[in-house]
Order: sequence, then structure tokens, then C-alpha cells
Amino acid sequence: MSTSIYILIWLVPSMLVSILIGAYVGYGFALRRHGDQIRDERRKTLEALQSVVQSAEELTSEVDTHNSELESVGRTVGDLSATGEYEQIKQTLLHQISTAIESNRRLENDLVCTRYRLEEQAQELDRTRMEARMDILSGVGNRKAFDESLRFMLSKSQRRRETFALLLIDVDHFKWINDTHGHQSGDQVVQRLGNTLKSAIRPGDHIARYGGDEFGILLEGVDNQVGAMVAQRIRDKVEHCNFDVGLNDARVAVTLSMGMAISAPSDTPENLLRRADEALYRSKEAGRNRLTVYEERPAEVEHLQVH
Repeated sequence: MSTSIYILIWLVPSMLVSILIGAYVGYGFALRRHGDQIRDERRKTLEALQSVVQSAEELTSEVDTHNSELESVGRTVGDLSATGEYEQIKQTLLHQISTAIESNRRLENDLVCTRYRLEEQAQELDRTRMEARMDILSGVGNRKAFDESLRFMLSKSQRRRETFALLLIDVDHFKWINDTHGHQSGDQVVQRLGNTLKSAIRPGDHIARYGGDEFGILLEGVDNQVGAMVAQRIRDKVEHCNFDVGLNDARVAVTLSMGMAISAPSDTPENLLRRADEALYRSKEAGRNRLTVYEERPAEVEHLQVH
């Protein structure tokens, strides 16, 4: 195969990669402007960017291999003895090989730079997606992330025929904390509580801030008994934390009311949320600082005296 054809083989893919890069990067920026309506498209764009990054990396490796082969051919040609017109042919061939090697080096450098820019773009897109699912104050997922996780867990549990628990958590007397110590104190409680809850859950569980002072946790692969044990551990951990709030670092005792419901095979997100919310309401109605697990008639499984 002639050197010119070799050059064409490497230049055509590079042009195609450039076109793909422009398309995907431009598409990624366009997606960023549309927000929630195109969440799935954002994910697909991120996957496409990652695919192009991998293709660019593979092509870079192939260009480097091709350069090594050309250099080997160049050394072989250079070692040939030639006179007269054959010497001229030899020099012309060496020049073409040298030109091809230089072109490939430029292409390799371009691919390295392009891959770097693509990786940056993919990281930025991924960070934007993560930020869109994060509650800034509490440091856990937001309501949108919670809704997505709930749908995912329902589909997963129905496919695997397993159950999971939906745990709704409400801070007791949160309005009193705000009214007594100021709204900044309420924010401090939410922030500290988010960190504490996040450290208390297990791998595979999902946590999000469901509302102002309300959190939702999805406990994977549990029944009533195991779910209640996990919830108790979470509540104990919070109760033994020191919440210092306000300008004077006033110490407040934070307790939690909890409502839990176990998934059923025919559940929808709305049905499961309704049951967990009813259990949470029963906990508040019964005096707060307790966990209620939803059954046909919601049964209180534990009650801790308010200190």
C-alpha cells in the first residue's frame, strides 16, 4: 500500500472524529441550557462523550503503532544500497515516509489535546448532572433524585421479587428551633442532619431531602423487622449527636419522627409514599420521637420517651 493511502487512512478517521466531537460537545452545551426536561438526553450525551473519548484514545494508540511501523520501514529503506535513478527513488520514498510520520505525529498530538478537552467536557457534564440532583444545604439528594431513586427501586424490587423500605423522617419541633434560635439555626440542623443520616445508611440505600425538614431514605432488601432495626440505629445516632446552633452555639436536642412502609409487588411510587406518609403522621400524632411501621392498621414498633 502506498504511503499516500496510509496518510489518507489516518486523516479520514481524524476528520470524522473531529465532526463527532463538534456534534457531541455542541449538543452537550445545548442540553445544559434546558434543565430537567432533557435529563435522559443529558445522560445519553455523557455516555456518547465517554464513547468518543475511548475511540479517540484507541485511535491515538493506533496512530502511534502506525508511526512505529513507518519508522521501521524508513530504517529498512535507508539501509538499502542504491545508485543512479534508484537513489532518487529511495530519497523520494524516504521523504514521503518522513512526511507521513510527521503528519501522524501532528494527528497524534491533536488527538491527545482533543481527548483531554473531551474528558474535561464529560466531567463538567457529569458534575452538572450530579449538582442538579443534589440538595446544597443538606449535602444529600434532592426531591428529584429521590423520585428517580424510588422509581428505580420499585422496578428493581419487582424484577427481583425483593422488598425494600421507604422511610420518611421529620425533625421534631423544627418550627420551634427556627422561632427560638433563628432560621440560620434551622439551616444548621438540616445541614448537620444530612451529614449524620448519610453516614448512617448502608451501601445501596438512597437518601434525599424530601422537603424543608423532611428526609426520605430507601432501605434496600429489608422487611419490617430489618427495616425497623436500621431505622432505630439511624435514630439513635441522631439522638446522640450534639447540635450546636445559632451565633451562641446553643445546644439543642434533635429527635426524629419516622414513618416506614414496605414495598409491595403492585406498588406505584404514589401508593408507597402514601403509606409511609400515613405512618409518619401516626408517629407525630402519638407524641413524636418514634417510628411507626405501616401495616393494615399502622402499628407503632417503638417508642422512646422525649427527654
